Amino acid sequence: MLLPPSSRLTLINSPEDYPGAPDAETQADLATLFGTLFPGAPAPAFDAAHTGMAIAAHNPQLALKLAQLSGFIAGELPWSQHKLLRELAIQTLNLHFRSPYSFTARTPTALACGLTEAQLDDLPRWQISPLFDADQRLTIEYAKATVSGTVTDHLSALMIARFGEKGTVECTALIAFWGFWAMLLAATYG
Repeated sequence: MLLPPSSRLTLINSPEDYPGAPDAETQADLATLFGTLFPGAPAPAFDAAHTGMAIAAHNPQLALKLAQLSGFIAGELPWSQHKLLRELAIQTLNLHFRSPYSFTARTPTALACGLTEAQLDDLPRWQISPLFDADQRLTIEYAKATVSGTVTDHLSALMIARFGEKGTVECTALIAFWGFWAMLLAATYG
């Protein structure tokens, strides 16, 4: 399946989508990737919300490792259990890295986790918007500062005071990892 006209790569939504004639090692890696992520599924395939995985699947081993790390960072890290803050950080990154596809694809998850359409619309104006509470503002500011390399001692102290050192490390890991996804999609999705 080809991406829309602004795309730059072929999506590997299923093993059959791999371009050309993959060698035996790649075929085995594709079988492992889709078998692991979709055990027992008769027609395993990534949906539109997982376009990043369909791009990463050009190297099936990479895609499998990224899927495992994504699940751990988003689902198992204690800081990520602040689901609304997690999604706010991710959407901040999608805006920062100019990844409108990723922002749009992540919106249903963000809404399901408690963000509102109005908050998502006001995210570019977060500093003056009345729609964000103190924790949300701190998360947005920290995400933006982290990806721009401008985290100050004061901002770091605020994060540590609110989430502890462990929580600050976990939040930073989420920001770094989802920054990767935003950059990958911005670069390959157009």
